[in-house]
Amino acid sequence: MASARQPERKSSKSKGKQSVQDSMGTEKGLAEGSGSVSSWNESVDRLLDASPRYTSAVRAAYSRFCLPTPESAIPPALLLSALQYFLQKIIEDLDAKAGKLCLRPVTQDDVDTIMESDETLARKQGQLFDFGTFDLCARCLLKRVALDRGKRLGLFMLGGVIVVHMAKSTVKRIPFIGPPVSAFVNALVPTTLMGPAVGVAGAMYL
Repeated sequence: MASARQPERKSSKSKGKQSVQDSMGTEKGLAEGSGSVSSWNESVDRLLDASPRYTSAVRAAYSRFCLPTPESAIPPALLLSALQYFLQKIIEDLDAKAGKLCLRPVTQDDVDTIMESDETLARKQGQLFDFGTFDLCARCLLKRVALDRGKRLGLFMLGGVIVVHMAKSTVKRIPFIGPPVSAFVNALVPTTLMGPAVGVAGAMYL
């Protein structure tokens, strides 16, 4: 009887070992994902540190909305206005369409989200914002807005590819001239190039 039970013990051990390996694999995947996000944030921060436009926009917004000495800080009630002014300064020298393509208006929901998502900012809720804390708010907000616009642009580019493909299919079905015209257009303007361009144009005007 003892020898008959031995395989069950081995099977149980192998299952336990497999479970541990699966758990380790999951933890490794989460760690790698967290590391990639952290690396992305660090890269963006380095770009912002080297950007005179960003630095001047943060300082201009802070100077405009901070309380006079001795506080020399921005009250929570003015944080949204200060961040809106900051984004205006970021895009003030850009074409209106280019600014719309890159950024969008800021709302109180954006402010609430960045305050809750960052541990440092979460501890500052209800307190005055010194320059360092406001700079952190501006960075988090800029990343959030840029990601949102990037997703929007990606959807428009995908839509542009679909629209161009449908237009070419319509032209191809025209009797007699459709096939040669379609072949010429495909050779001259590939869908993979024209589609994203149409999507970017749509994102700028819509």
